[in-house]
Amino acid sequence: MLGASRLVRSRNILLIFALLIHPQIGTAQDVGAPSVLTPPGVLLAPSEQSSTLPSPIEDSEVDVAVENLTEPEAKFIKVTPEVRSAWYQPSHWFGPAPWDIGFELGLNGSDGINETFSMRTGGHLRRKTDFWKIDTSISYHKNTSNKLETQNDAKFDARFDRALGKSPWSLFLLTNVLYDEFQPFDIRFALNSGVGYQFIDTDQIDLIGRFGGGTSREFGGPDVHWTQEALFGTEYEHKLSKTQRLTAKADYFPVWKDFDEYRIVSDLGWEIDLDRPKNVSLRLSVQDRYDSTSNGTEPNNLDYAVLLIWGL
Repeated sequence: MLGASRLVRSRNILLIFALLIHPQIGTAQDVGAPSVLTPPGVLLAPSEQSSTLPSPIEDSEVDVAVENLTEPEAKFIKVTPEVRSAWYQPSHWFGPAPWDIGFELGLNGSDGINETFSMRTGGHLRRKTDFWKIDTSISYHKNTSNKLETQNDAKFDARFDRALGKSPWSLFLLTNVLYDEFQPFDIRFALNSGVGYQFIDTDQIDLIGRFGGGTSREFGGPDVHWTQEALFGTEYEHKLSKTQRLTAKADYFPVWKDFDEYRIVSDLGWEIDLDRPKNVSLRLSVQDRYDSTSNGTEPNNLDYAVLLIWGL
């Protein structure tokens, strides 16, 4: 009797120990059925169904459209940190819309019997969205011959176009500022507005025409009054290939009261992207300004240059 009592007591101790290790043992079995201990190797093996640890998430996971998920699901989406642009890029200040910014530089000179130096520098800032098209540019020229200055001028041009839905018509605002030390005036300021019409708008060709009016004034010269002008202009861009672009602008400003007095400003460029470095391109540029009211100076000014453009 004593041996049987010890055997029963040992059996109960082993059964309690097994239940402490794995509480599920015996719950799925019949009450009257004999209990069978699960092998220790099975108890220690990880179970995919019972595991509560989340699966590891790789950094290269595919982005998921969070807006299409329910709120409980969206809480478990890994949000990658936003890549911020540098402080000198327009997207840092005005948002991640498609910006195009670049700086240009061209140099030429000689030293010997004659000493000459020619420089042109400038830049551009462009942005095109569904409703707005912004195109600004600035250029500066300085030439010397035998230490005698022969050219020193700068030109600023800003164009703002506002699309009217899907219509080819648009509204525009145009601003020109010209500084020239070899003109009777110091600065000429012009402001014009009107309507534009998009003749062609494809991935390769962009052609728009403009008509409007405005006013201009010369500061530091004999004509110090505001002049009312009309405006007839056109702008053309043709992507010849993935690496070549042809651009052309022409604006005609006749005086409203006398069309014999007028100004013409035109700009023609051919830009070629270079393989290395990728953000540098080569530009062949021709700029021409004609003023019928030049007050005794040369009415036509033609500038041509070969430039390197560094894009951001």
